[in-house]
Amino acid sequence: MKIGYLILYFILSVFNGYDLKKGDDTEIIFSMKHSKRNTCETDTLRVSQNDITVFKQVEGIIHRPCSNPEYTISYELINPKDGAYYYIYDTKGKLMLEGKYTKEYLYEGIIYKQGNFYNSKKYSYQNSGKLNTIHYQEDGRNLKTEVFDNQKKLKKVLYFDKKTSNKTKVEIYTNGQLHKTHIYTSFDNYYTVKANN
Repeated sequence: MKIGYLILYFILSVFNGYDLKKGDDTEIIFSMKHSKRNTCETDTLRVSQNDITVFKQVEGIIHRPCSNPEYTISYELINPKDGAYYYIYDTKGKLMLEGKYTKEYLYEGIIYKQGNFYNSKKYSYQNSGKLNTIHYQEDGRNLKTEVFDNQKKLKKVLYFDKKTSNKTKVEIYTNGQLHKTHIYTSFDNYYTVKANN
């Protein structure tokens, strides 16, 4: 009898490990999955922007000078969990953002009391659905952006000064191998260093 319960427990555990629940062919919903091994580790949450218990959808129009108004949809976390590491997926199941949510953040002696993902990775995709960029933030500042080609190989990496967000260098890759680096001396002036391949 105990063996039967163990087998049933194992089967339920396997099915519980899947994050995807498909309602139909077009909509993918990730249930909020919470995992915590012990009190010393960070909670990890996998959530979807189309889960109305986790996100509030905000519609708006952006007005820019010299361009037409643009309709936008943004998503706001409802009651985010302080200190939890989030994986946030869009309505098609693509990873959009990962990072630790912090209600208060200390940086260079200043406490920022607006909750945010101060250390995160943001993903963007091409119209074809292939990965386009991964943008890294550290301490709430721009750190670097990795740009990929259609074969998911690195095309270039842009590095930023954390204080000014100005480019400090750009690494340019050919077939995934470093080809040359532009090192910026000012906003639009740089010198080039060839890679030793």
